[in-house]
Order: sequence, then structure tokens, then C-alpha cells
Amino acid sequence: MRSLIVFALLFLISPLVFCQPIIDSIKTIEIHGEKAGSFEESTGARLKQVLNSTEFKKAACCTLSESFELSNTVEISNADGVSGIRQIEMMGLNGKYALMTRDNIPQLGGLATLNGLNNIPGPMVSDVRLAKGTGSVTLGYEGLTGGIDYGLKSDIADPSWQVNAYQNNQGRSELNLVQKSILSSKWTSHSFLHIGKQWYPTDMNKDGYSDMPQTSRIFVGNQTNYQGKNLEGQFGATYWTESKDAGAMKVGTNQFDNTLNNFHFVQNENRLDVFTKFGIILDSNSSIGSILNISNHQNRTLLNFSINRNYIGKESKISYSGVYENQLNELFKIKTGISAMVNQLNESIADNLFLATAPLNFNFSEKQFGVFGELVMTTKKLSWVLGLREDYHNLFGYFFTPRVHAKIEFNKNNKLFLQAGLGRRTSYALIENLPLFITNKEILISTTNSSMPYGLAQEKGFNGGISYLKNFFFLDYPSTLTIDVFSTRFSQQTVIDRDLSLKQTLIHSYGGQFAGTTNSIHAEWTIHPIRRMEVKFAYRYAKNLQWLNNKFQISPFQSIHRGLLVIGYKTRNKWYFDGVAQINGQKRFAYFSETENKYSPSFVIANFQIRKAYSNSFEFYLGIENIGNVKQEDPILSIKNSQGEIFDAANSWAPANGVNFYSGIRFNIK
Repeated sequence: MRSLIVFALLFLISPLVFCQPIIDSIKTIEIHGEKAGSFEESTGARLKQVLNSTEFKKAACCTLSESFELSNTVEISNADGVSGIRQIEMMGLNGKYALMTRDNIPQLGGLATLNGLNNIPGPMVSDVRLAKGTGSVTLGYEGLTGGIDYGLKSDIADPSWQVNAYQNNQGRSELNLVQKSILSSKWTSHSFLHIGKQWYPTDMNKDGYSDMPQTSRIFVGNQTNYQGKNLEGQFGATYWTESKDAGAMKVGTNQFDNTLNNFHFVQNENRLDVFTKFGIILDSNSSIGSILNISNHQNRTLLNFSINRNYIGKESKISYSGVYENQLNELFKIKTGISAMVNQLNESIADNLFLATAPLNFNFSEKQFGVFGELVMTTKKLSWVLGLREDYHNLFGYFFTPRVHAKIEFNKNNKLFLQAGLGRRTSYALIENLPLFITNKEILISTTNSSMPYGLAQEKGFNGGISYLKNFFFLDYPSTLTIDVFSTRFSQQTVIDRDLSLKQTLIHSYGGQFAGTTNSIHAEWTIHPIRRMEVKFAYRYAKNLQWLNNKFQISPFQSIHRGLLVIGYKTRNKWYFDGVAQINGQKRFAYFSETENKYSPSFVIANFQIRKAYSNSFEFYLGIENIGNVKQEDPILSIKNSQGEIFDAANSWAPANGVNFYSGIRFNIK
């Protein structure tokens, strides 16, 4: 009995005697997580793939156009065998058909279509949002096959300094600096500096011409954010300048052979962008926003010294968009607004062979004004967006652009997305095809209406598609499956025909039954077979048919089949191992007589990287690209005679510069 009384007393006083010291000794535990580098965003009526800085670290180099190595949605390839220009492709169509925006501000069109993404430093990008099909009418009537929306780093939680340095064995160096300043409780500023240098040209495929041009690039910018109670805004400016030098090489050296009449390519380009973006919250249900963007772009390119083919382009553009948004009730929301744009473009191309007496000169001014509206309905199982805009263009007149997006949410883990709409764009026939002019071929433009830009009609078409997203558990870990089917049918299309003639590059505008079609299927499956490992399988089928040489043919140098395998593993002590294999199917050659082959061989590009995070402030990485040393030996046609009738550098279907080793560091100061 006595022992029971003692036990009861101890039980009653134990919370006071024993628990208090234990509570006092508990220390604060910080849990650090890392966002998934790539994930599907399905909250709205449109499915989006988000790539963030975690994903960009897996592909260390160097510009935004080179940051999609782990994505099968956006494909990157060399535009030709000399210039080093990287072109993108979405759903089987050239990147010019995708709407490129920065924080939903339309940019990188016109003269920036060709090199815009090549001059956005990847380490300065916070995230990229990829969406297939036509987009919101609030962003304009362009974007026929999809959208690429990127943002530069601007988070108030960012370190005060971010430093990234990169070096590879082919003579390329990169330095990136991002500096954050908290000016007050409402104002935050981020400043950007990028310096890139390709110190010398390379000729790794031994064809006598540089694989990668000697390059110099500088990018500077600033973005300042304001966050008030009912007012928020962004103000920013970016400027970049780039110079390239490529051409014939001295045998066994990293030097150019400037012997008279040897082939040479020189490009100098710069761009200034200034923007302001602000929003005002009127009440709990409504707000207004305004966006103003001003840009100036200049490009001077010597395409071929042998015939003195020169290109000059200048563009000045200003655009404005104003949006009013109102949440009418729990089900419906409306967006309505206006947009306006003025664009002055001056381009010319001349040479000493075909264009000596009659250079191609195009000077025109575009003026556009539009009104738009969207009705958004959201329920537990169904979301849809109905959009319509009407625009007046001084060169193309009045036109309507209807679009619809819908999501059916069967349950939390099964979602179906439907979309359809029209898209239009001005065809900038010279700058968009500049790599195809690195040749001795004659350039011909078949004009349909002299009052239109380049004498070519406005491109327009219909895009429709369906996407399915499924989340489930596989091997006791989360897994994601996405399947897309899309079709693009042009009613008017600008086509570059390299099949009709061996000695000419012909640019046509086709309508009706001669306009092209593109169908694509994309499937992607992400699994986690074991803890801290992620594996992604992806397959893309795309068939782009164009009216070439008086019949429908697959677009030249496009791979119908493409596969992707990505494997990532990280250890408890922050070692990261990332590998990717890109499987590229055959590509059809444009017509020429020097070979009997009609298609390129299939090939695989494999990359591998090791990264070590020593702390939250410092990490080191090294890697190897193109492990199999895949090289195309003949990206230039009639390579022995740069003054010949069919010398053509735009026959690239694979890399020419072979295996690449690199290393780098990232350093943050809080």
C-alpha cells in the first residue's frame, strides 16, 4: 500500500519535476527542403510544365536556350554548321510559332526571334513555364503552338549575392552575378551582370570550318519590385550585346584562315528592353493592371564573305496592355482590357552575286490596337475559360481571335485538359531564316501582296489539343503521367522551300489546301524507383507537313521521333548525380544532289553531371556533354568551294563540336 501511494505521488508531480527540464533543452530544428526541378501545374484551366532553378542546375550551361536539355517539350538544335545559333522547336514547329514572354510580358519577337533566348543567361532565370497550344487572349493573338514564359530572379528571400562561374575544355567561359538590395519594407531591387566568352573557335569535326564561333557577350539588367497594401509594381531594364566570328580555319590550329575569298561569318547584335508593370487592387473582388514595354534591337551580319552577303536589321517597338479583372461571384470571373503596339522595322540583305543591283530592302511600320475579354468559370469538377479578342492591324485589317480552355477534374489525381483556338503572326521572313542564307544560293521571295510585310500574307492557323494528367503511387513513391495530343492546321503559312531548287532558297506564302499541318503526341512518365532517385521517360512524335517541291513533305531536318531518359540521384550528404540521354530519330535532308541519302541516321546524345553542395552557400559541379562524341562531319554542303553555286552551311542535323567537359562553382552570400 505504501509503495502505491509513493508511485501515485511521483506520477502527479512528474510533469513538474521531469518534463520542465526536457522542454527547456529542446533546440530549434531547421528543415531544409528542395523544390522539384520540374513539375506540372494544373490549378487553372491550362496545364503548364514549370522548370525552376533546381532543374537548370542539372544542365549547367549557360543560356536559356541551352536550359531545356532535360525537357522533351522544347527541343534545341543547331540552326546551321557555322554560326552557333541555337533554334527551338515546340510540337514539331519552329520556335517562332510559340509566344515568348517575360512574366507575361510579350517579348523576344521580331528581330529577337532568332537569338533572343540565346542571350538570356540561364543562371539568372528563376523559373520557366511551358504551355502547349494557344494561350490567353489577354497576351495577344500570337502563340499558335504554345508559350514560353520566363522570369528573372526577383524573390525577396534570394541571397544578397549569387555568383556562378563556368568553364569548359572548348574555350568557353561564363560569369554570372545577381545582386539583391532591400531598399525598404516595400522596395526590392535585383541587378544582373553576365559576361560570356568563347575565346577561340573550334573545328572538332575536322571539316575546315569552325564548329563554334568565337563569341563575346555581355548582359546587364535590373528589376525593382514594389509591394504595397493595394498597389504592386515592377520596373526593369535589360541590355545585351553579342559578337560572333566564324568561318574557314587554318589546318591544325584554332585560328581563322582569312585568305582572300575564304568563307567568313561575322555577327554583331544588341538589344535594349525597358518595361514597367503595376497593378491596383480596387476592392476585394476587382483589380486593374497595366504593362508598358519598349525595346530597340539592332543586328548586322556578314553571312558570306565569298559573295559579300550582308544583312542589316533595325527594330524599335513599344507596346501597352491594360487589364481589368473582376470576381463576379463564386463561379464566374471576367478579364477585359485593351492592347496597342507600334513597331518600326527596317531590314536589308545584299550580295555581290544575285542582289548586287537589286538588294532586298523592307521598311514597314506595324500598328495594332485590340480589345479582349475572358470569362472564367470554376467549379469543383470543371473549369473553363472562354476568350475573344478583336484587333485592328494597319497592314492586315480587322480580325477576330477566339480561344477556349477547359479542365475536367475527375478527382484529385486524374485531370483532363481541352483547348482550341486561332493564332496569327507576322512572318519576319529575313531574320527568322537568317541561317538559311549562309549560302551562295539565290534568295527569292514570292510576293502575294506588295502592301504586306515582305509581300507575304499574315500567317494564321487553328490549334486544338487534349492533355491528360494522372498522379499515382508506383513502387510506394509518387509518380506522374502526362499524355498530350495536339494538331495545328494552317489556313495561311509562310514556307521556306529548299527542295524545289538546288541553287535557290525560295520563300512562299501558301493558303487553303496548300497550307501545312502538324500533328504531335507527347507522353511523359516520372517515377521514383528508390528514395532520392527520380527517373523520367519521355517520348515525342511530331509530323510537320509542308508544301515543298509541289507536294506535301516532312519539314527538312526535323526528327519525327524523339525520346528522352533522365535519371537523377542525390545522397544524404548532398551529392547530386544527373544523367540524360536524348534519342533523336532520322531527319529528312533538304534536296541536293551530292548524296543519295534521304535521311540522316538516328543518334543519341548523352550527358552526365556531378554536383556537390558543401553548404547552402557554396557548391561545385563538373560534367560531360555528348559522352559518345557524336559529330556530324558534313554540316556544310560543297565545303571545298565556298564560291560555288551550291555552297550551303545550313545542313546541320547533329552537333559538330563533339564531347565537352566542363566545371563550375556557385556561391551565395546571404
